[in-house]
Parts: sequence; structure tokens; C-alpha cells
Amino acid sequence: MEAHIERFFTIWSEAGLPPCYLVGGYPRNSLLGLAGTDLDLASPAPPQALCALPAPEIALEERTYGLGTAVVKQRFGDALYVYEYTAFRCDNYGRGGGHKPRNVRFTEDIREDALRRDFTVNALYMGADGTVADPTGRGIAALAGKLIEQVTPETLTQDALRILRMVRFAAELGFTVGRDTWECAKAHINGLADISRERVRDEFVKILMADAKYGGKDGVLRGLHMLKELGALSCIVPALAEGDGMEQNAQYHAYDVLEHSLQACACAPADLVTRLAALLHDIGKPAALRETGKMYGHDQRGAALARSALKDLRFDKGTADEVCALVGAHMFDLDNRAGRKAVVRMIARLGERQFLRLADVREADFCGSGKGNPAPSAGKWRETLRELKEADAPISRRQLAVNGGDVMRELHIPPGKRVGEILSALHAYALKKPSQNSYKNLIRYAKIINTHGNE
Repeated sequence: MEAHIERFFTIWSEAGLPPCYLVGGYPRNSLLGLAGTDLDLASPAPPQALCALPAPEIALEERTYGLGTAVVKQRFGDALYVYEYTAFRCDNYGRGGGHKPRNVRFTEDIREDALRRDFTVNALYMGADGTVADPTGRGIAALAGKLIEQVTPETLTQDALRILRMVRFAAELGFTVGRDTWECAKAHINGLADISRERVRDEFVKILMADAKYGGKDGVLRGLHMLKELGALSCIVPALAEGDGMEQNAQYHAYDVLEHSLQACACAPADLVTRLAALLHDIGKPAALRETGKMYGHDQRGAALARSALKDLRFDKGTADEVCALVGAHMFDLDNRAGRKAVVRMIARLGERQFLRLADVREADFCGSGKGNPAPSAGKWRETLRELKEADAPISRRQLAVNGGDVMRELHIPPGKRVGEILSALHAYALKKPSQNSYKNLIRYAKIINTHGNE
């Protein structure tokens, strides 16, 4: 147990409060030998009793007495630690999977408190001496068996968001879901429709990044497969699920469209934008096939469908823009025939970070085909970028020797779309000819563009 937690328990004891426990992820991870997680506290004491904790070392914030919750902040050395406190209680939630319970009844019984929690591996309580209590009598056994099991038969029926949490914990920890819990999840999967899209998004993102949590292997693919088998993908991204069973050219693909998308996502590096782009890169294939009888043009259809899906899940516009740009560009140079000029133009269009992500998506696309084929174009792209950087080419528009203000002043034009068009042309020009990236040369070229067009 870390020194700051030991100190916290000492302060708690000196305040004369009833025994306090670290609950949930901390005792679970301690028993598994994994890195720490959020600091969640529980005890029979109501949050107003926490006022007995001495200041200035301890501060209380966000107290909600009706729910029995408070945020406790501890200053220890140069660090600040944050604990989420909840008094022992029984509760139930309404439809929608919100954080706020509909009804709360406080209790002094640790077992009653444990029965309101989601999974037995999270219903463990660590006391000040480091001893772990298992009020359900099943949590430690579930850890040993690497099982995710609901605490009661009503756990998943009360809050369908817990189904996604079930998948996430199994993916992050490399655990298996117990049979009864799995069947209950399948039977109540339609309850996801009642959950706010923001909360669905948050759990979905954690599943997509499952391997980054504790460094486990295959977590992302296992999580995505569980979502598919449960029928949850149809609730999260319906257009993606349409690829299930849609066969592809066997020369290039061992999987149908959906399975290929899941495999590609799992092959992608642990960057959310890249993983989302890999997952959604072929989302336009079912629509393209339905509308034209072919899959040509699925990249642009896919970009539009991806934007709709990300908007539905309440992703921020910046993330959506980056993902959709990659989906729309993922067919670029598929046959590895694009020349240097075309690659440089793509670098200018996307910028360095997005261009490198596109290379990662290309490799994930090939990796997820199941054919073991390399993606030589990605290596070519990275080499072109490296050469440009060695030549001090302005990879970003910010590296140009001129900016929008310079263009408006020298060309006597007002703010507007034309300024951006000229800057884009100057950027492409300086990428091709890095030696021309000077104020004098670029302004001269800008005047030519403004008068005669981009030559």
C-alpha cells in the first residue's frame, strides 16, 4: 500500500470514524499485481461526518449528502491525491444508465453495500491493514479463475451500461465472462438503447483502447468480438454491423467486411483516432454495394457514414474530422503506384501527424486482411516524409515563411476562403521546392497565384 494511502487511513482513524475501505479497482488490481487505478473509498460514515478529517492536509469537495458521496483531496508531499467517497448504501437506477441512482438507502452492512456493485471482482474491500474483505464470498475466487461475474442476477438488468463495462473489464484484464452473466447480457442487450450516447461512447472508447490499460495482448479484438457476439455493435455503430456476412474478394481478404474491420482495428497502434479510422475505414462498403452493385467509392461514402456514426456517439468535432479524413483517404495509393508528387500532395493535405496515421491505417488494413500481405506503400510514404524533413521542407503550414496576415497585406485581399486557398498552394509549392520557403519567394509566388491561378 502506498505511503499516501497509509497516511490517509491514519488520518481517518485519528478522526474517530468507523472503518474505511478502498473498494473496487484498487483491491482487485492489488491482488492481481497490476498498476493502481482510481481511489474509491467506502465506509458506514455519512459524508458529513468526513468534516472531522483535519485540514489543511485533507479537503472535501462535491459533497452530495442525499447520495452519500464526496470527493476527498489529500495533499501528500508535493502530490495531490483524489479519492471518491461513497457511504455504504443500497440503491437502484432508472432507465438510461445515469450515474445518479433513483433511490438510495444507507446501511452499515458491508455486504449490502457489496450487493449493489456490478461484478464480484469489483466488490472487494481493502482495509487499513491491507487485508481484503470479500463480502459476496465470490470475488476472490472469480479473480483466481479470471472470471467476470455479475454480483446478483439483477445487476445487468438494472443498468445495461454494465454490459459494456463487463466487456471492457474482460478485454482489459484478459478475463472470461461467466456463462450465466453472458447469457443475461445477451438477453438484455436491447437495454443499451436506453443509455445516453455519451456514456456508450466512453465505454466503447475504453474497449478500443483495452490493451493500453495494462499492456495485455489481444484485448481489443477480444472486446470487439464480444460486442459482435452480444449484438452490441448493432446498438453502437449500426452501419458498421451491416458488414457482417458480406463476403469480399478472396484474393485479398480472408474475412467478411465486418470481421476485417475488427481485425484491422486490433492491428492499429494504440491511438484512438487511428483505431477509429481502422475500425470504420470500410463502413461504406455495404452502402456502396447496395446502391451501385460494387464497392467502388466506398471510401467517400464511408467518410460520410463515419461522420454520422461519430456524431451519434457525441464525439467531438476535432476527433470526427480527423477520423473521417483518414477514412476518406484510405484508398490512396492502394496499388503502390503513386509517384512522389502525389505523396507530397497528400502530406500537404493531411499534415504530418495525420499522414503518419494514414500510413498506420494502411498497414492495419493489410494486417487485418488475414492474408499476411505487406503494405509497401506505407513504407514509401514514411520515407518520403523523412526526406522532406531532412530537406527542411515545411511539413506544416505553420512552418511557411508567410502567414495569412502576410498574404492579405501584400496582396491587398480581405479575410476569406481565398486566403486559405493561396496558403494551401504556397504550402504545396514549398514542399516540392523547400529552398523557396522564404518570405520574398513565397509572396512573389502568391502574387502569381492570385493573378494567374495556381500554375
